[in-house]
Amino acid sequence: MNKILLINRINTKDFQEEKKRIFFLIGDMENKDTEAHLMDTLNSVEFLVKKDIVYKYNGVEIPIEEKNIPKMIKVLIEADINIYSVYELYDPI
Repeated sequence: MNKILLINRINTKDFQEEKKRIFFLIGDMENKDTEAHLMDTLNSVEFLVKKDIVYKYNGVEIPIEEKNIPKMIKVLIEADINIYSVYELYDPI
């Protein structure tokens, strides 16, 4: 019963190589310009595997190591992309 929350806590000091499915809730995703800008931004990030990125109607799901989450947030903020929340997707066992 360790994982009883629907949203797990993110530990950015976890230096494991395991990638987790992290969802970034992005503002104004219904706008095609926002989606195109997000795609261009993510394609320029070296530590991401582009084929594993899943774009959704309200954000983007990225398999990423927890230690890289702050870097990813910085990239999105510098690209002037509105982030409303960041969380690990719930995956029932």
